[in-house]
Amino acid sequence: MQPAKLCLAAACIVAAAPARLPAQRFEGVIQFLTYDKHSDQPDTMTQFTRGGKIRFDGLGKSGGAMIINGDNRIMLMPERKQYMDVPANLGEGAAAAEAAKHRGTAEKTGKTETIAGVPCTDWHYRSTKADGSADEGEVCIAQGVGLMINQISGGMAAHMFTAGGDAFAAAMASGAGVMKVTTNGKLSLIAVNVKATSVPEAIFVAPPDYTKLDMGSMRGPPRKP
Repeated sequence: MQPAKLCLAAACIVAAAPARLPAQRFEGVIQFLTYDKHSDQPDTMTQFTRGGKIRFDGLGKSGGAMIINGDNRIMLMPERKQYMDVPANLGEGAAAAEAAKHRGTAEKTGKTETIAGVPCTDWHYRSTKADGSADEGEVCIAQGVGLMINQISGGMAAHMFTAGGDAFAAAMASGAGVMKVTTNGKLSLIAVNVKATSVPEAIFVAPPDYTKLDMGSMRGPPRKP
């Protein structure tokens, strides 16, 4: 699943936030199932966390990965054994303008769930898509564990996030994570396995046998006048 699709599925109501956040308390591995609205067959994504560092494996058909280490973002392309450093503020201005189009509200429902052994609190959200259509559902968040949405918001991913209001934004900024998302009555994301374990530091850097890819080479040749 592509990074943009990951963000959209997991963060229906999250306010755009700075990349640098307090370190989360949970260290370990979480496996998620993510569902595309056009398919009932889920994709699998794995999140590794260690302090303020986070890595997502299972992005795209080729099984790419994204590493977030403070303000640094690294995209890994295993099929080519290449990696690319991505500036945290890439496209920040355009992303902020796009994010402003997506506004909504979120409030606690008073219900709690236990997802993959982790208690979480349900919030109901309502928002409007860029095309004007309504969007609503539920998201279950847990303190210090789950999909750490705020660490992938901002920069090039900010336009995938919609504001859920001050209370929800404060909850996420305090280190909450997403355990489950239901969008318009259909499951979008759910944690299926949570394992607290030591995560090696080495997985948060590009492997030594990978070649660095210059972002300029991704833009293609200059246009002819």
